[in-house]
Amino acid sequence: MTSSLARRHQVGAAALIVVMVLFFIASMVAAYASRNMIFEQRTGTNLFRATQALEAAEAGMDWAITLLNQGRIDEDCVASTETTDNSFRERYLSINTSSAHITAVTQSDGSQLTPTCVFDPDTGRWTCSCPVDDDPDLDAPTSSAPAPAFRVRFRTPTTGAAPGLVRIEVVGCTRLEDTCLVMSDEGVVNEGRVQVSSLAFLGGRSLALPRAALTVRGDVTATSLSVSNTRVEDGGLTVHASGSINPGLALTTLAGNALDSSTVEDPLLSLPELGELDERERFFIGVFQLPPDRWRQQQAYIELDCGVSNCTAQQVRDAQAALPGRPIWVPGDLDIDSAGDIGSATAPVTVIVGGQVLISTPGVRLFGLLVVRPADVVAGWTVSNSATVVGALVVDGSLTGGGALNVAYDGEVLTALKATHGSFVRAPGTWHDWRAP
Repeated sequence: MTSSLARRHQVGAAALIVVMVLFFIASMVAAYASRNMIFEQRTGTNLFRATQALEAAEAGMDWAITLLNQGRIDEDCVASTETTDNSFRERYLSINTSSAHITAVTQSDGSQLTPTCVFDPDTGRWTCSCPVDDDPDLDAPTSSAPAPAFRVRFRTPTTGAAPGLVRIEVVGCTRLEDTCLVMSDEGVVNEGRVQVSSLAFLGGRSLALPRAALTVRGDVTATSLSVSNTRVEDGGLTVHASGSINPGLALTTLAGNALDSSTVEDPLLSLPELGELDERERFFIGVFQLPPDRWRQQQAYIELDCGVSNCTAQQVRDAQAALPGRPIWVPGDLDIDSAGDIGSATAPVTVIVGGQVLISTPGVRLFGLLVVRPADVVAGWTVSNSATVVGALVVDGSLTGGGALNVAYDGEVLTALKATHGSFVRAPGTWHDWRAP
């Protein structure tokens, strides 16, 4: 009897030991599984924060390129009509009008200018600061929801870089914090942080500016036309036309040059259709290195909306004042109906007119490049009154009429156009997510 009870007690003890061992093993498995879950949660959170920072940085890159192709802004980076406000491009980049090389503008103390934006989850909008000569001034959102931010810096490319290039660097963070948005590898590590960089180049500009004061795809039969070109670098070329040139034109060329040697009758300017390109498109490509449709698709392009009426000189002046450095397309006729210069020697314009240029008010001067593409190619452009083009004039068709038109070639004006007008776009293959040397 006693022996039997002892055996039963021994069996119960063994079962208890087995249960305890199994419980311990189950606890270890549960702890290991919980450890993996916690690790995956942390990994998922880190990935979420890193993705937020990367998206903020990419948003900053697109934002910077977009604003480089826009007009005047205030210190909140909002479009402005005040002439005292300059454009984003003018505020942060200095473009050499002779060489087209771009350098980044700095503060008066030599420190870098860094426009900055933060997302406010309460309003669902970005708030930005575009300082002129100071550090960005922004308040962090009070919401507990994610509020990512980005900071932009422009850098001058290394010595020997091609003209028209600038490096854009952007830091994206999961919140507005200066220690995270710092433009170095020393940003804080307790926030999601990504730094991206890309080269941008100024494209869509006229790369093959005319060397003649007047370039015409057709005949030049205007009777009161004065054309001058005394620039040594261009050989004093006054008129370049595919057809005949009126021998009675008032021409001024380099001293010692024969007047008739300053004009060229060149049938190659009016080449026949080739493939899908007609002769007008080929003529346009010869000036701008882009077909008309592609040229009009560039981001900085401005097309005036004049409704059913002709566009006016004042509309061109207003567009140039509000959106400096951007080429202007007039889809129909342009009526120069008010006094005053269009553009200036220091701020020239590129104006392409898809119709006639009517001169209701005589004596107006246009500084820059004027391209006239009459809808009626056969009739061409008929000059109706007196006007002056300082820079160069290109006519896609014949030039007729008795208006006293004066075309004065200005190489410095055209060089400034070539260097500063156009659209900034990302240079393919230059994006990376590490800090450039």
